[in-house]
Amino acid sequence: MNQVLHLTPHLTAARLRTRTGDALLDVLAVLSFILSTLMALTLAGGIWMFKSWNDNPEQFRGMGEMMERYASSYYVLALFAGALLVIPIATLGASAARLGARGRSERLASLRLIGVTSGQTVAMTVVETLVQWIVGASIGTAAYFATLPLWHNVSFLGMPINTRQMLLPVWLLATILAGLLLITLASTVAGLSRVHISPLGVARREAGPALRHWRPILFVVVIAAFITWAQLHPQMSDGDYLVTVSVATSIVIGSVYVVGPWVLQLLARPAAKTRSASTLLAMRRILDDPRAAWRAVGALALLSFIAGFVSVIGESSGPDDWFVTDVVTGVYITIGFGFAVTALSTLMNQSSSVFDRAPETHALAQTGFPTRVFGMTRFHQVVRPLFLATVVTGVLGVALGSLAATEGVEPAGIIRLAIVTAAGIGLTLLALAACEPLERHVLAARRRRND
Repeated sequence: MNQVLHLTPHLTAARLRTRTGDALLDVLAVLSFILSTLMALTLAGGIWMFKSWNDNPEQFRGMGEMMERYASSYYVLALFAGALLVIPIATLGASAARLGARGRSERLASLRLIGVTSGQTVAMTVVETLVQWIVGASIGTAAYFATLPLWHNVSFLGMPINTRQMLLPVWLLATILAGLLLITLASTVAGLSRVHISPLGVARREAGPALRHWRPILFVVVIAAFITWAQLHPQMSDGDYLVTVSVATSIVIGSVYVVGPWVLQLLARPAAKTRSASTLLAMRRILDDPRAAWRAVGALALLSFIAGFVSVIGESSGPDDWFVTDVVTGVYITIGFGFAVTALSTLMNQSSSVFDRAPETHALAQTGFPTRVFGMTRFHQVVRPLFLATVVTGVLGVALGSLAATEGVEPAGIIRLAIVTAAGIGLTLLALAACEPLERHVLAARRRRND
């Protein structure tokens, strides 16, 4: 085992020196670990600051009794924002780990031919991913400390943020890093569990089982419970009501993440019955792994739901006006974090798909498929679920938000919803465009010199 692990860094260095383009996956994995670490620590720092407000409301004694009363509301709303972002952040880190695991299957199969055991191949992959995570987490932690002073430009309660209150204690920082590491290692092992590498050097991928019908049942139950709760409670505009709405909404969002892959699987089956080669390939790929298809659009679906829900919450004009302003500020910060996750997740997933499907793409090209088919396949595979996710979750957010709102639908809110949706779709299309030269590079790298 020691000899195999000693060989690991040499194999990694050799892969980075090659011109096949696989090294880009390692760069994307490290970049994903950097962003997930930075966002997780910054998010935890914000929650830690609001927790100090909740634990010590006397610091607002000179600012009025109302601000003391709202201190606990800020803390719960911060926890709500954390609940919204924890899934995208964890998914980003997990995708980076799976990215590294899938891309190494062919090399691991070759090592099996020379006598490396199955356990040793898993250990090698875990070590490589661990090195990537250490590099990314170290840079991400340094970026967290470097960007703390920038948050002084954001105001709550009419005052700039005291960035010292966002400084995490050592024990909490270590706990968050340990949690990110556990997610990374678990995702690496889970990614390898779908690739069975035999002693004959054959890497055989096994498709997962079809998603079960308990997912839509759970979603319907949660939505029915939310509607019942909204009808039984009077509409108010104070902090306690906003906190209660936030908690209920986080449960709804969790159910959306559960049912999303099932809906994509359901709609891809009839769409696969087509004469279009690109549409057929795209729908078959969605059916092969609907969870991966949802991960590519899940973060943007979350943003659309938040924007739709907030768009119908009317603004107050009384003593609570400053509180509503702070809530909107928090929403925009959450959406900004979500955009960063969406942009990198889309680029990473699509780049990974280009390299993972390189043998299939090369075989289709050799049989006469034009290159534009591959780009159109990627377009249908991503954009169709993207439109479905953004439109459906945006409408769902507006519908549920109208049940909890104190006012009617605000035109300005609908405009914000359209801007969020357009920006997210634009980021996705840019990521798809960036994959075109990567695919040409993959095809060129597999062409023989004398062709």
